[in-house]
Amino acid sequence: MKKRWFASFLVVSAAVSGVVYADHIREVIHEQAVAETPAAPDQQPDSRNREVPAAQDTLKKPASDANGQIQPESVKQTPTESPDHPPQQNGAAPKPQAASKVEIQVPGQSQEPEYYNGCEVTSVSMLLTAAGHPMDKTELADRIAKDSTPQVVDENGAIISWGDPNVGFVGDITGQQPGYGVYHGPVAKMLNSILPNGAEDLTGRPFDEILGRVAAGKPVIVWTTVDFQPTSGWVKWQGPNGPVKATFDEHAVLLVGYDDQHVFVNDPLDGSAGKAVDRNSFTTAWEQLGKQAVTFKGGV
Repeated sequence: MKKRWFASFLVVSAAVSGVVYADHIREVIHEQAVAETPAAPDQQPDSRNREVPAAQDTLKKPASDANGQIQPESVKQTPTESPDHPPQQNGAAPKPQAASKVEIQVPGQSQEPEYYNGCEVTSVSMLLTAAGHPMDKTELADRIAKDSTPQVVDENGAIISWGDPNVGFVGDITGQQPGYGVYHGPVAKMLNSILPNGAEDLTGRPFDEILGRVAAGKPVIVWTTVDFQPTSGWVKWQGPNGPVKATFDEHAVLLVGYDDQHVFVNDPLDGSAGKAVDRNSFTTAWEQLGKQAVTFKGGV
């Protein structure tokens, strides 16, 4: 989703080898999704479509119960055999349902124009709407933890040191100054401070388990790339807790559905709801970003 401030040095940064994620992210990176020494692309242009619609915060909300939570009928399913599924036992996570399509109706929101780097907080805002606890992305941008470590670059513009997205939001969320983003830990911590039942951090779990939450009516925030394709554009800098491996293709969306060939996402980059994306490429990009996924605890 990122970043206009780094078009001049992404090529240099992408060639750095021997890089690793911060300690608590690197163990979940798919071992075959990222080469140890990714080839530096000839150019790393800003891949975002700059003509994005205005914020869609005022879209009609889905049907909700007395507590404000989205009712089960807001989850659309088109079964291939039977809509009946056996009950889950001992609190086991539900499996993806035998349906040709499952989709949760959640209003879309755009991160623009306020937050050029605000895909995470906008996705959180959409998740909170689904949880029956709506909160504006502006308030969430104020509440999210920040890592204020200043950015240091070399004479070629390559980043030497900066913040850690596992600690808090790195850089400027508005895009007026250099900015990056934030990862699952600080997002889950913020949700724990907002929701009565707190957050469920699914980071590192199999993708089928993530889809199982969606089948049960819970959308999930997932970290992927801006074009939902695997990326080779990686950079490394020194963070306050050690080396940070990152990509300026990083993007967060709200996963709201799936079928046999696709996943359906609410994309804060353009404000779309239920955007169909190739399932295989999306999953590979998600694995590259550390299999990060967060939803809310409790029923729907």
